[in-house]
Amino acid sequence: MKFFGLITLVAALGTTTMLQAQVGPAGDPFAAPQEEAQDSVIKASTIDEQLEKKAYNAGVEFMQMGDFDNALLKFDEAIELKPDYTEAYTNRANIKWQQGEIESAIEDFRTSISIDATADAYFGLGQCQYQNNQHDSAMESYTRALAIAPDYAQAAYYRGGLHFEKGNYEKAVADYDKAIAADPKYAYAYNDRGSAKRQLKKYKEASADYKKACALDPENVFMYNNWGSALRRAGDYDTALLVYTRAIRKDPKNYRSYNLRGLTYYDMAQYEKAIADFDTCIQLNSTYGYAFMNRSCAYYKLFEYAKALQDGNRAVELMPKNAAAYLNRGNYREMTRDAAGACEDWKKAAELGNEKAKRYSNMQCSKTEKR
Repeated sequence: MKFFGLITLVAALGTTTMLQAQVGPAGDPFAAPQEEAQDSVIKASTIDEQLEKKAYNAGVEFMQMGDFDNALLKFDEAIELKPDYTEAYTNRANIKWQQGEIESAIEDFRTSISIDATADAYFGLGQCQYQNNQHDSAMESYTRALAIAPDYAQAAYYRGGLHFEKGNYEKAVADYDKAIAADPKYAYAYNDRGSAKRQLKKYKEASADYKKACALDPENVFMYNNWGSALRRAGDYDTALLVYTRAIRKDPKNYRSYNLRGLTYYDMAQYEKAIADFDTCIQLNSTYGYAFMNRSCAYYKLFEYAKALQDGNRAVELMPKNAAAYLNRGNYREMTRDAAGACEDWKKAAELGNEKAKRYSNMQCSKTEKR
């Protein structure tokens, strides 16, 4: 994730319940005058309530307009008039969270929960805790939100993201199921469920989820890229090419789409077309190391070892901790009769955890060193 697998945090600026303006007692301008004593009693019992609701409603209006500074002032005023005004604490916390005042937001959410433990407050607290790298606490807060409101789509979605991060893909799928059941138009939930299923190697199911996500959010290019990747993993290269091409038409500057389509051509052994896509990817982003590594592999397949080595050098330069980049360059060095350089790269790849490089190093490098 992230993206949790292309997962994105969404500011929880309040649900309909949180943002609903609160109305004080309505006055009838045509009503008969009240007795003076009675009138004074009515004013004494309602004036504070009217002022606090007026301040709160003004805060909501400023919040909806995006004027968060004035919204904060009004929520402060509402809380000063009514220290147990839970909705004001929750909305003030949401603004603080969006403005990066995480600790202060957490304090407000906790105060709101101590007054009235709502699902919104627990969800907001979870968002702050996640951003504060308190993932276990965030998981607990999302769970509490769902205990109060089992159909809270966002709480299920973000808890699913935490399961995804931990590698608990089955649990992630279950939470994305809940999010989708609560909100059948939740495009990100379909997308991320597809990503979890892809990790489980359920490529056809993943493809179906990505397809649905694209239908719900047709301008979101990264969802098309995910869909194409699931199709590619399923071996449906022709459809994957169509999906990547659609992504490119929607955003001709999305370099990742070219890289992914290039990989599909590579899988189909159409190396010249793959190189053409990797070329475009590099033109759009000259620091994208994967495109250089992938193009080097295509050149290698075409026996153009000098070009493969040149791209391999660039891939290592851009991704110095990528084991595959060293493994590949070792292969190119071997083909250009640089046995010592090949062994150096394979050993480095082995140090970074690549098992194939370990085998190459054990089989080839000991012979080279003896000679």
